[in-house]
Amino acid sequence: MSAMFEFAGGALSVIPGSSETEISFELFNVGDEAGHAEVGVEVDGTYVTTWTSAEIYPNYGDTPKFSVGYVAPGEHEALVYVNPGSGANDHLKQWFQV
Repeated sequence: MSAMFEFAGGALSVIPGSSETEISFELFNVGDEAGHAEVGVEVDGTYVTTWTSAEIYPNYGDTPKFSVGYVAPGEHEALVYVNPGSGANDHLKQWFQV
């Protein structure tokens, strides 16, 4: 098969702040080989950044927490998507208020 990734059943965690917003999620390698996950991040439909994991072995995961920078006050939607995804649970969305 190869390395394939899925987000865990939990929600995307968005932690808004006055100077930066952080996000966190739980990700697992559901494939049969070790590999690196690349997670794209969008806010309000605009690409913000990509997070790349260290090597993750099959049946193991990671729970990163990182900044997506300043987000203006108001209501927003965050979206994360993983590559290579398994075709199931490969994206998460969350509305949040700054």
